[in-house]
Formats: sequence, structure tokens, C-alpha cells
Amino acid sequence: MISEEQQDQAALYVLGLLEPHEAAAFESALNANAELRDIARELREAAGNVALTAPPRTPPASLKQRIMREIAMKTEGPAPVSMQRTPFGWIPWAIAAALAVFCGLLTLDRVRLERELAETRAADPLMQTTFFTLAPSAPAPADAKATVAWQPGRQSGVIRISKLPAPQPGKDYQLWAVDAEHKDPISAGVIRVDKNGVAQVRFKPVEKAEHVKAFAISLEREGGVPKKEGPILLVGTA
Repeated sequence: MISEEQQDQAALYVLGLLEPHEAAAFESALNANAELRDIARELREAAGNVALTAPPRTPPASLKQRIMREIAMKTEGPAPVSMQRTPFGWIPWAIAAALAVFCGLLTLDRVRLERELAETRAADPLMQTTFFTLAPSAPAPADAKATVAWQPGRQSGVIRISKLPAPQPGKDYQLWAVDAEHKDPISAGVIRVDKNGVAQVRFKPVEKAEHVKAFAISLEREGGVPKKEGPILLVGTA
């Protein structure tokens, strides 16, 4: 399994933000890890998509004169090093890089789930998959997130959770399917995260849910409950 640190390194690598020795070490890791290569490829594609969404900008009229002046100075001979730089000229590029990293990591969970289901979809062309993005609500951490890939034809799905700390002793997280045909949410089982706050679990609701409109995660008594009692921590629609 790829760690969050490796995911961060992959994002910085595809943006060219690693130091030379860090990039060399990361490339060695790429050669030895097929999953890491897949993540780097996905982040490169995501960063490219973000770049394409940037609005076009017209260069300033003075740019051509500045370039020609620099060329003339180099032709004439060595020029003194200028200590004048545009204040904070690096900030727009840093913001763009940070945005690309954030968007790439944000879409990584969805891309992984889509890849995991690709073979199943190929084997069963009639199978439909709906994706739900769950957003946090108090008291969940603001950066917690979850993605559900729901297969109504099979009445099962896969949920991936990240940055949701393990609950206190005596408590468990429980997944619920909110279905239009049922008065109360349908239990889809207890979800346990690892020490890093990550979980990837295949689930199946305890009752048939043909018109699911949302999924939610609540904090319940250890072992789960037949009917929701605790607070909702994450919830989202398709």
C-alpha cells in the first residue's frame, strides 16, 4: 500500500518540485513499485487537466523589448549581475503548483476506485456504478473525506476513507445508505480505519436499496446499531 508521504512525493515529482537528489531517489522507487508508477501517472494527468483550466493571459507589451535588450546585452559581453527582481514574482507559480497538487490528490481516491471497478465493468457491461463523495460535518475533521462506488445491480459497493481518526474506545463508525423507499437509513455495516485514518472496504446493505440517494457515516456504539443513534460525521450525494 502506498503511504501518504509517497503520494505527496509523487505529486511534487510530477510538478518538478523535488530537489535533484530527492527526484533521483523517487525515480528509483518508481522503478521498483508498479503501484507508485500508476499514482505518478494519474497525478501527472490530473495536473495537466488543472493547467488546461487556467485562463489564457496576454503577455505585457514590454516583454518583447525586455527580451531583445537581454539578447543585446549578452551579445555585447558579460553584463553585471542585477540584484533587482520582481517582488514576489514566484507567488503565482507557487499557488498554481499547490492547486495542482491539491486537485491531483483530491481526485486520486476516485481514480483508484474507478480503476478497481474497470475489470468488473468489462465483464458485466450492464452493470451501473454511481459515485458518491462524502463531505465532513462537525465533529469530523475538516480534511476527512470519503468516496463510495455503489453498484445497485449487485447491491454492494466500495468505500474509501481518508484522514478520519480512529474513534474512541467503545465506539465504531457505521455506514448508512439513505434510500428513497425506506423511512430510515439502511445499515451498510461497521467501517474500521487503520492508524493513519484510512479504510477501503467492500460493503453490502442489510436491506435491499434500489433508490439510494445518499450515503452517510455516523459514530455509533461499538459493533454498530440496527438504527442510527449517533451523530453524522460524513455525508454526500452522487
